[in-house]
Amino acid sequence: MLSILVAVLIGSAGGPACAAPPIPPPDVPVRLEGPVRADAREHGGAEELSDSAKMKLLYSHLSAHRYSEERGPYLTVGPVKFYLTNHNVALLVAAGLVALLFGWLAFCRRKRMAPLGPVQNALELVVVFIRDEVVYKTMGEHHGRRFLPLFLTQFTCILVMNLFGVLPNFDFFRSMHFPTTATANWMVTAGLAGVTFTVMVYAGVREHGFGNYLVGLAPHLDLGASKGMRLMRVVILMILYPIEVIGLLIKPVALTVRLFANMTGGHLAMLTIYGLIYIFNSYLLGGVGVAFNVFLTFLELLIALIQAFIFTYLSTIFISASVQSSH
Repeated sequence: MLSILVAVLIGSAGGPACAAPPIPPPDVPVRLEGPVRADAREHGGAEELSDSAKMKLLYSHLSAHRYSEERGPYLTVGPVKFYLTNHNVALLVAAGLVALLFGWLAFCRRKRMAPLGPVQNALELVVVFIRDEVVYKTMGEHHGRRFLPLFLTQFTCILVMNLFGVLPNFDFFRSMHFPTTATANWMVTAGLAGVTFTVMVYAGVREHGFGNYLVGLAPHLDLGASKGMRLMRVVILMILYPIEVIGLLIKPVALTVRLFANMTGGHLAMLTIYGLIYIFNSYLLGGVGVAFNVFLTFLELLIALIQAFIFTYLSTIFISASVQSSH
């Protein structure tokens, strides 16, 4: 659960990205009904908002909502303030569910080796798929057995957090802004990508040694023993090493942006359609919009699974490249 704990810490850091955007005062009053009216009441008592304010209010559901705003920072470490947010709750609940389910599976396997029932079979299928089709196939059993717990934790926790965004925000959880998609927060995905980057560098240094790891960042060049070729080799390496270092740093950035952008884009599209329904107050547009969002919901289920797999698979490739002897 190391990746989840680090993501909780980074995702709770204070800053503009961690607070819901303020709702501006209305300029063209439009009466709200239903859940948007209830949310407007919660954001300051206003029941009439402009069109732009209504859209910002809907988009605020993607932001992290602080629970400790009135009582000050939840935790202060030097100049950095950490707040308890609904994204932290989603992270912790996802980690708790994964630990509970797979702990239960391990307990059942001690009594009976063969899985029994649909739940055990589904969990067993996830473990076997990540182990055989992702980890062992990419980095081999020798290295894969060491890193399998990390990749299995990444896949299952990211999948659960992605699926939280598909669940409706029930009335009795409205004040908590939960369920929510924690992976739609770039700070959370940066924390997960940071764990992959740390393990990637640490595993490479441990496997090859610090000096060999640095030397291995650039490919081996055998241009001959003449002075001209040796000078050419130095010039080429002076160009290659900065490129390789930049490429090394781009890997966690790619993981961060890919997961964050894909999980945010779908929700933005759905919220935009709902916002247009409230703005135009059209039954025809409402029926078409709801039907289209039902389709997007099923698409979000597929995207949640695909993005969890892609993040895990890319993490496997990056770490495998660091520990393989051909590094």
